[in-house]
Amino acid sequence: MTYKVGTIAIDQIYLDNNNPRHEPIASEPEIIAHLIKHESVKQLARNIAAAGGTSPLERMGVVPHPTITGAYVSAEGNRRLCALKLLADPDKADTEANKKYFRDLSNQVGRLNTLEVVIFRSSQEVRPWMSLRHEGEQDGVGTRQWNSQQKARFNASGDKPKNPNIQATQLIDYARRYNLLTPQELAKISVTTVTRFLSNPVFRDTLGLQDNKTLTITVPQREFDRAVTRFLTDALNPESGVHSRTDADERKAYAEKLRAEGEAPITRGQKPNDLNAAPEPAPSQAEERGTRRRNNKSPDDRDIVIPKAFGARINDPILKRLYDELRELHAGTFSFAATYLLRAVIERMTVLFLTKRGGKNPQALHAKLTSMADILQTDGLTEGKLKFLRTIASEKDNRYSPDTIGHFVHGGAIPTRENAIRMWDSLEEVIRHVLKEIE
Repeated sequence: MTYKVGTIAIDQIYLDNNNPRHEPIASEPEIIAHLIKHESVKQLARNIAAAGGTSPLERMGVVPHPTITGAYVSAEGNRRLCALKLLADPDKADTEANKKYFRDLSNQVGRLNTLEVVIFRSSQEVRPWMSLRHEGEQDGVGTRQWNSQQKARFNASGDKPKNPNIQATQLIDYARRYNLLTPQELAKISVTTVTRFLSNPVFRDTLGLQDNKTLTITVPQREFDRAVTRFLTDALNPESGVHSRTDADERKAYAEKLRAEGEAPITRGQKPNDLNAAPEPAPSQAEERGTRRRNNKSPDDRDIVIPKAFGARINDPILKRLYDELRELHAGTFSFAATYLLRAVIERMTVLFLTKRGGKNPQALHAKLTSMADILQTDGLTEGKLKFLRTIASEKDNRYSPDTIGHFVHGGAIPTRENAIRMWDSLEEVIRHVLKEIE
């Protein structure tokens, strides 16, 4: 080992003229003036004065002075040494205002005369340790700086949490603990984006959060999980409207969208439940909560008729309005409206398709569907893909036929969310082909 720990008087340690923080400087007064102006030494001195000394987790490194016997030069910790020298002798400051500043601090903390340091034999021997401290992570060898979530976790464990990202980090950690998203997905989420949304009281209330500091909810945990999963999933997609550039009105609008789509908790006013105080979930619990993300979930589980992954470019303004409303409508809450909107989308696109292709355009919808199926067959769509279309066109009593949908609308039966979703899924290949054709 080429170093030792010792206690040295501060006035026996000289500032380094060739410190990497600045170009070579000849005299100590010039070094002090530079560090005050450019390296935040005043703020550092205030912190030292408040704490009563420097951090016990960090010792300064020194090497013997080349010409003065018994003296040393700072090799690591030039800023700290400068702050300590100014607290010990405020008159070393460069201006009268700065002298007063350090004099006031010195009166608070008293004189700091000695310092525990690590003494190296030469500057070359200290270089490897300086590299570990100042030259970044170096593939994990050097000091790894905390990211925003890690900083927030540290602050949350203190007596007076002050990091604005604490609640957001707690939410992301909760999602990781309960497998609401995969670790890879969660790692990509911007904690500052989550913080922005959680800062909005309307959005917090939409999720079911009681306050802006904890994960205390007043809604069922399962309903909270559903809303959080949707929110964090949207945070991965800038097109969803969840990003760091949103303003308060946009965040409020997103909250209202979650409510309208049935993603927000519905059961309200429950006894407060602090999710951070809950025990770690058993593997079976976590797996159950994560099943919706990891396993093949049933298509019937979604609440919107048109899947999120389905995309289309629609130029016809009427069809565009119908399509957009169906894409936003919560089929569970508004099953009648969703079913009839789907019928309207199918009818409008069929009319446009037949008009463009010059096919027969009879009055009844089931006849229009038959005509469209015949043309699609000539386009190369297989009978397997056309089977459902031909079935609902020819069988009036089929639960998905135009006549049955009309029966729903006139109150003869009650449609379910599954009716509309299954009809869409059965026709999706046909719909995709038709919308591409009339684009």
